Parts: sequence; C-alpha cells; structure tokens
Amino acid sequence: MNLASMTAQVLQVIRRACRPLSKTDIASATGLSLSAVSEHVERLTSEKLILGASVGMSSGGRKPKLYTLNEKAGWIVAVELGTASVRVGISDFDCKILDYKSTPMVMNEGPKKTLTRVHELVEGMLDANGIEKRNVMGIGIGFPGPVEFATGLPVSPPIMPGWDQYPIREFWAQYFDCPCYVDNDVNIMAVGEHAKGLNFQVDNLIYIKIGTGIGAGIIVDGKLYRGINGSAGDIGHIDVGLKVDCWCGNRGCLEALAGGKAIAARAKQLAQEGKSDFLRDRLKLQGDLTAKDVGLGLQSLDSASIELIRESGDTIGRVLASLVNFTNPSLVLIGGGVAELGDILLASIRQGVYRRSLPLATRNLAINQSSLGKMAGLIGGAYMTIDQLISSRIDAPETAIIKS
Repeated sequence: MNLASMTAQVLQVIRRACRPLSKTDIASATGLSLSAVSEHVERLTSEKLILGASVGMSSGGRKPKLYTLNEKAGWIVAVELGTASVRVGISDFDCKILDYKSTPMVMNEGPKKTLTRVHELVEGMLDANGIEKRNVMGIGIGFPGPVEFATGLPVSPPIMPGWDQYPIREFWAQYFDCPCYVDNDVNIMAVGEHAKGLNFQVDNLIYIKIGTGIGAGIIVDGKLYRGINGSAGDIGHIDVGLKVDCWCGNRGCLEALAGGKAIAARAKQLAQEGKSDFLRDRLKLQGDLTAKDVGLGLQSLDSASIELIRESGDTIGRVLASLVNFTNPSLVLIGGGVAELGDILLASIRQGVYRRSLPLATRNLAINQSSLGKMAGLIGGAYMTIDQLISSRIDAPETAIIKS
C-alpha cells in the first residue's frame, strides 16, 4: 500500500472515531508506527481534512495533541428520492445537515423531468446558503428501488416507468464537477443509523423502512451488506401467502399487504363498507385516503384504524421473524413514513417477531424506532458519499478528495 492510500486510511480512522484522537490512538488503530502516523497527520492537516482539536491528558510526558475531522472541509449534497416526494439536504464533512427541504414529487413523470426539478432545488439551496458549486465534494442519492451500486443504475424499479437503467450519475455530471453515488434508499438509511445514530456501537442490525413500499438495510459485522448485485434486503416482495396482487406483477407480496399504499387501499375499503365512521368521513371530505389518515384514526381511537395497523404490523413481524432467525442481529430499527404512525405498529411488529423467532435469536434482540427519524436518509446519503470519496482514494491514490 502506498503513501496516499495509508493517508486515506488514517483519515477513515479519525472520521469514524467518536472523539478526538492522539497520534498514539491512531497508531494503535492502524498498526502504523508513530513516525508514519505523524507523516500522514501532517499531510491531512495541510489538506485541511483534519484539525488539531485540543490537548489530551498526559500519561507522564508531554500532553498529546488530539486530532479530529475538519467538518468545514467541504459540502455534500444528499438527495432522498421517494415515490411521491423528494428530500434534499446539504451536509458538512461530518454529516451535520446544514439545510434541507422536502417537497412533493411524482416519480412516474420520468427520470429527466424529476431530476431536473431536484437539481433546481439543489441549486436554490446552495444559493440560499452561499455555497459555491466548486465546494461541493460529492452527491449522494437514495433511490426507492433496486440499484446496482457499482454502476449507480436503477434496475427494473416497480411502478417507476422510465427509470430502469437511467444514468443518474451522468445527469448530475452535467452540473457538478464531483462524484455522484447512488444506492437503494434503505441502505443509506441503515448506514446513517449505524454511523451517526448509533456511533458504530452496534455491528449487527437490520433497518426496516415502511413507506409506500417495504425494504431492509442490513449491517453485518459493521459493514453494509448489499449482496452480489445490490439487491439484498428487498423484503417487500417476499411472499406472505395471501392472494393479493402486487404492482411488481406477483401476488402475495409483503408490501402489497402492509406497505403504505396497501394500508391506504384497505382503509378506503373499510370506509366504503361502513366499518369506520371516521374513515368514511375522511374519504367523503377528501375523495381518497392515505396512511396518514389511518394515523389520524389511531389518534381518534378509531377501532378499524387500530385493527388495520395491528394486522399490518403483525404481517411485517412475521417476515421480520424469518430475517431475525436467519441473520441473528442485536438490533432492529423501524423507520419510514408509515413507521411514524406510532406505538401500535411497533408493538405489533415486536409481537410478531418474538412470537415466531427462536429464543436464541431474540435473546439479545431489541426492536426500536429509528433514532434519526426522517433525517436518516439525508444523513446516510452524506455518510455514504464521504465514505466512498475516502475509499476511492484508498483504491486509487491519485484521486483527490478535495479538488485543487
């Protein structure tokens, strides 16, 4: 390994630490000599990627200088695409979100029209915050469907005509002179939770996003598991045995029974059948229903809404129980728009998992709400982007993190 690659590895160690590090700390973590660490630290300091943060406690000699990431080294654009909305954010080099916006967006309008609107949002946000485009280090995009991570290309995403194999990276290359990375939205949420929500304290976890669809991000031994082509975690299309048509073309898929779109459809059916006065009144007022209306039903103690969410949670719990038996994580996090409906859904998922999982698999298992909530995608997109920028320098040392 050459000098530049080792310097990038030192940067990764400093970046992943939850506290400022001394040169001795860095040497211990990397296996490098103190003289080698000094050389890499000097180089990173000169490139303004790290800073001398403070002076540590003495162990008998001179007090050591401590180093930390320079969060002002540059900016990251994070984009979380959804089937009906988009969230755009700007983060610093330590994944702190400076500014963000969320707006409705119809993905089935096609990629060019959608991404053009997203680009306009990004440009407006950069201008509003006085950030020059040349100071943007990278762009991270979470996509609501299967993505081949190596190429950044969407692969046959359901209910998203025109997006299959669309070159998202090349679209952004028209406007920004920096790398663009694209991954499945649930993967970047899992990465965000692991790195910034949990500070790397949990090495085996599953992040479940329950939105219009349902997906899972899997962290194994501290690393995101994508599978051979990037489709790992696509649990929304696991067959749960009921003959309900799914928009993917199959029948009985989990998200066709328990995703946000399915919950809304079932709520509408209950309203039309006269099984819920609350949902009937909402339907009459609006002409249609969403999962949010069911959430309002929960707050109003509408019995039909409560039972609907309990059934959905139990169905998700049954599938999740199989994942828990197979991967044996120590933590499951539940996130996404539908997950914000509250404790009834979470309790039903827990009950489904604990009832159907093996005792050994659940002995040290916790099932909690996402700690980052709505920000998981943006924080995860920023973290994934910075991680790839540094990793690319390790793999290709001539690659600069900061453009000269």
